[in-house]
Amino acid sequence: MTQVILKKLNPIVIEKLKHLAQSHQRTLEEEITSILEDVTENTPIITSKSRDWSPGFFEQTCAGWQGELLVREPQPEAQEREPLL
Repeated sequence: MTQVILKKLNPIVIEKLKHLAQSHQRTLEEEITSILEDVTENTPIITSKSRDWSPGFFEQTCAGWQGELLVREPQPEAQEREPLL
């Protein structure tokens, strides 16, 4: 089990946590553990793998066009611009 040490916790917060623990008939450690588990229960862990493109993404988007062919119209010559100062 990982140990967590909170050195700068507001004393008022500690008292409130102790009161909550007592009202739930738990130790302070059990109360803090319960609070942290509740808060993080529905929080997904994002890994580098979950940031990757989903399988078939490009086939369904880029290569999945089924309408009329996309054609790029001829572009005009590039314009000369004034130099930046």
